[in-house]
Order: sequence, then C-alpha cells, then structure tokens
Amino acid sequence: MQSRENPLFGRKVFFIGPSYIIEKYLIERLRQNEYEVYILKDIKKAKSVLAKFPDSMCFINIDSEFSYSEWFNYMKSFQYEESTSGIYLGVLTDSASWEDKDKFLMNIKLPGGFNRFEKTDKFVNTLMAILDLNGAKGRRKYLRLDTRGMNDVSGYMTSEEKLYTVSIRDLSSAGFAVTYRQELMALFQKNTLIRNLSLTVGRKTMICSCIVFNTQANPDGTAMSVLMLTNENPEETKVYIRNFIFEKFSLQMEGILETVEKDTASYSQSDEYSKLIAVQDRNYDELIPVTELDEPEEISEEAPAVKEINSKYTGNLDDDLL
Repeated sequence: MQSRENPLFGRKVFFIGPSYIIEKYLIERLRQNEYEVYILKDIKKAKSVLAKFPDSMCFINIDSEFSYSEWFNYMKSFQYEESTSGIYLGVLTDSASWEDKDKFLMNIKLPGGFNRFEKTDKFVNTLMAILDLNGAKGRRKYLRLDTRGMNDVSGYMTSEEKLYTVSIRDLSSAGFAVTYRQELMALFQKNTLIRNLSLTVGRKTMICSCIVFNTQANPDGTAMSVLMLTNENPEETKVYIRNFIFEKFSLQMEGILETVEKDTASYSQSDEYSKLIAVQDRNYDELIPVTELDEPEEISEEAPAVKEINSKYTGNLDDDLL
C-alpha cells in the first residue's frame, strides 16, 4: 500500500455491493467521521460513475454478485482504461481465503488493501487509517456542501429588534459561511458571539449559537463571514446538518447515475484467476502493517475556543477550513 499526496478537497470514497452490515456498521461510522462516502448498488453502472471521479477510492465487496474470478477480472480491467486507471481500489470480504488474498494482492494494484471485514472498532479505525493514508479527507476535517442556489437552506438573525436576512453560502456540521449587505459588517466582527441566528436546513429551523471566525468585504458590495457552531448547540443539530449534507450528496450522485451508460463487458470469459498459484504466508512488502498505520484523528464535536479562532484567515473560502 503506498501513500499518496493528499489533495486539497480529499477523495470521494465509493463502496460497491456492500452487505447490510457493512453499510450500517462501517459506512455509517465513516460518514460520522466526515468521509465523503457513496454506495454503488448498480454494478453495471459503477465503472461509468467511477470514471467521472478518476482520483476517487473504491472498496469492492467481493462476496457480492460476482464470483471471485469475475471480480478479479473486473478490478484488473481498471488498469487498462485511462479513465479508471488512477482509481484507488480496495477489497472488502467476509469469507475469502488466504489463497484469494494472495491472488488479488499480487496481481492487482490495491492501495486500499485487502480487508477482511469485522464488526469491531479496530477494523473501522484500520480502514480510516487507510483512507487517511491515501488522502481521502485532503486538508479538511469536515465535509462542506455548497448551498448557493438552494431554496431549502436560509438564515436570518435579529439585532436591536431588527430582522436581518443572510444567505448561506456553504454548510458543514461544524459551521457555515454567510453573505449579506456590507452595512451589516458591524454585526459580524471577528470573534463575535452570535446566539440567535436562525438557520433553516431542509424542513427544520434551528436557533444556533455561533462564533464569527472572520469577515471580509466583497467587491460587489456584499460581505462574507465564516461562522463556527459553539458547544451551546445540541448534538442533534450537528447530526441533522451532517445527515442533510449526505442526503444532498446522494441526490447529486443519483443524478449522475441516471446519465451514465451501463457496462456491457463480460468478466466471466477469462479464468486467469483459477490458474494463479497462491503462496501462503507471503511477505507483502507493498503493504504497511496495521501496527504502523497512524491512528485516525477523531472528529471532535466541540467548537474551537475563541483563542483558537484567531488563526489567520486567508480571504479565500476554499482555504479556510470548516
């Protein structure tokens, strides 16, 4: 397994054919820890979707749908197509033998490893370490949804008995960016604590407590502020926002699924897999032992203290991490 340079925005992480327990135990945990995870259930369209995200990661449950020989051919085909050759593949399995592990690892490039699924914290932490090693999160700790143009996300606040509307530019479970008229900049001075911002996300309206991370004026007469949610907000607020973000991500992916073509290739014609000779107890030099993987950083549900918010603001929202 080789380490790659982390991209700024991270990588989408796809799972093909996950079992119910993988979906409910592993994938939910990954989403709680802010990995951008998608499930691909239509195998016929999976490769076409992946081709649109050539730097993504993809874990395939080889116990589903195909035989191991067919999955071997399917995964090996990625390296022969320019649009999929850069995808970071990995294997998930409940029942594959050591022979299967050896055949896959020695003949297919698997940055995501060959992983025997276990319903344990250790397994989840190991997989998160693999994701981090390969830059799944990039530089960010929290996923961010671009909400510009969305009618179901809005905000307003009151000051001195006046009501002010703000536009939500983007949203994360840790905070959000807002834009408004420059005349209101006095209300959004850096480190200002705002306890009465009304945030509507989907069908739910929440009164949020926020700290102003920083504020900047825009050339068009508007201003923008990055607001961080404080610890005064109930945990369910952050969970609701995170779930909303994943719902939007899933809807966007469903739109892509509707437009891509089905894979018509047959992966059962070649039986190279059965002819491979496995070697037991092989030393896989390309893999980093689990004991050497760094523990993934836990997502803290606590908002940063005011003194931490004094870090430099770049003026570029893409570089100011939420």
